[in-house]
Amino acid sequence: MSEKPKFKYRIVFFKQPSCAACEAMRPIWAQVANEVSEEFPHYNAGFGEWDVTSDDWEFCDKIECDGTPNFAIFNNEGTLLGLNTEGIMPAGQLKTFILEAIKNE
Repeated sequence: MSEKPKFKYRIVFFKQPSCAACEAMRPIWAQVANEVSEEFPHYNAGFGEWDVTSDDWEFCDKIECDGTPNFAIFNNEGTLLGLNTEGIMPAGQLKTFILEAIKNE
């Protein structure tokens, strides 16, 4: 019997430690992750961070994530639903990106 995936959606913050824009986005990211989790628990979304300096750049190249900060949304099968490469953005814009990608699946 196969295990059921823990999350239906995975939202990933691609960052690097030396990136000032990434550090500026960190509190916005945390705020949006909390809001989406609390307001839309039925989406069963997991939020995580990917340090591009210590992780697999081949994966970043595959999804065309060529800078930081970037944000990607995947379903539980690993299909990329959305990639935002706009860098620093207000919380409302990031939240809208996440919700629209999930709703459009």
